[in-house]
Amino acid sequence: MRKPRRKIWIDFAFSIAIITLTITAIFIISSPGLKKEQKNNSTNATASVSIESIESTYPGIKIVTEMSNDKKAPYAIQYPQSTHNLFNEKVLSYINDERSNFLKRMDQLKKIKKDPTGELNISFETMQHKSGHYSFVVVSGSNFSDGKTHMTIHSFHLHPSTGAMHTIADVLNRDPENLTILSSRVKEALIEDPSLQNKLTDDYEKWLEPLWSNFSEYALTDEAIIFYLNPQIVTDRTIGQPIVSLSLSSINSLLLKTYQSEEAAPVKTDEHTEKKPEKPSQNDNTKDDQTSEDNMNSHAEKPVSKRVALTFDDGPEPKVTPQILDILKRHDAKATFFMLGSRVEYYPDVAASVQQAGHELGNHTWNHPNLVKLPSARVIDEIQKTSRMIEEVTGQKATAFRPPYGAVNQRIRGISDMPIVLWDVDTLDWQHHDPKKILEKVKQQTKDGSIILMHDIHQTTADGLEAVLTYLENEGYSFVTVSELHE
Repeated sequence: MRKPRRKIWIDFAFSIAIITLTITAIFIISSPGLKKEQKNNSTNATASVSIESIESTYPGIKIVTEMSNDKKAPYAIQYPQSTHNLFNEKVLSYINDERSNFLKRMDQLKKIKKDPTGELNISFETMQHKSGHYSFVVVSGSNFSDGKTHMTIHSFHLHPSTGAMHTIADVLNRDPENLTILSSRVKEALIEDPSLQNKLTDDYEKWLEPLWSNFSEYALTDEAIIFYLNPQIVTDRTIGQPIVSLSLSSINSLLLKTYQSEEAAPVKTDEHTEKKPEKPSQNDNTKDDQTSEDNMNSHAEKPVSKRVALTFDDGPEPKVTPQILDILKRHDAKATFFMLGSRVEYYPDVAASVQQAGHELGNHTWNHPNLVKLPSARVIDEIQKTSRMIEEVTGQKATAFRPPYGAVNQRIRGISDMPIVLWDVDTLDWQHHDPKKILEKVKQQTKDGSIILMHDIHQTTADGLEAVLTYLENEGYSFVTVSELHE
């Protein structure tokens, strides 16, 4: 998933604490598309919990979504489900542990603080290797009314055809010498990257020692292996967890043959990429016209200002979105925020602040499903429910629609009563979590009239935005909303 769930997505809050609910959850998860409302007994007797399972864009994988409207401790949670029971048990065990820890913390607060509040958000991102290996990177974040925040990153791995759940030891062919070399390569990359220096603690060499457990949190793509280092609870969200990415070609000799990089490998088609973009035909025409005009007037003076539309998906998010709004304000830049209705419901003040800052509001569905795989009635509900929530919270209608994953067909276009907006610059910020790579993608792909895709749920996106805006300004770009771009 992102996405889904896509959706990496990062701050979710849980309030399910009884075994009966867990058993019911398992039953519901086993029934695709089934949705159930329940009482939430942990904090608010009138709160309800909904649990839903839908198909993802990845074969053999479903997305389970749990939502609670508890006013004191709301939560939203998404996690993957497969056809393999052992994998499902491991994932659900982690989810239940995170929920339990959150509830214990809430109980502790009640003893020392009147009417405490808290949130726990869990989301996941899916990465796929050409071998069929899926990496699910699950991010769990919680914050409390006493100012404490916690975040953990945990990875699960699965080959959906065989049920194999390969560890990093399997990827390195269980060779201790390979682990020692890998440890050295990761340490070099960590030290050489200036952006990671403020994330190193005094004991960082301990969690780079050649132990399998130190490199257990990882993700595989066709090009790289990504390590989420020192995966303990992080209490300072501004520092975050060090993330190091090594190209597979740079460590080819260390890898099991299945995972080795091929020389002169064919260009990736992105057939199963979580954020697969479909270039909108209206944008193609606009850009073709612009190119033709530029060719005819090649002798003319370069225009003083070119236009670009910045877009942010999957928010609002209570920590990152305000940071992004502040950065945009400093640069006098307008953007379009494609919001999830479920997150607007849980973070109405943040959604309202986007509108108050003068940015365009976009609809990104309620729960981030692949609309192409849903019946029309469900598609209508996803869109209309989100539009109603956005207008109710902000007092302003959503004026553009972006289907999750860029998954759209003629049926979806016919259902949407808003312009469908995709993108032509994919920063892949959801995948690499690297501020420098966001800027690299922008430099490589942006041209006059571009629509840039980012996500206001990742701290690393906020970290990299200043450099992106500065670069685009220096290149003569002005920042407009997607609606203004198409005027």
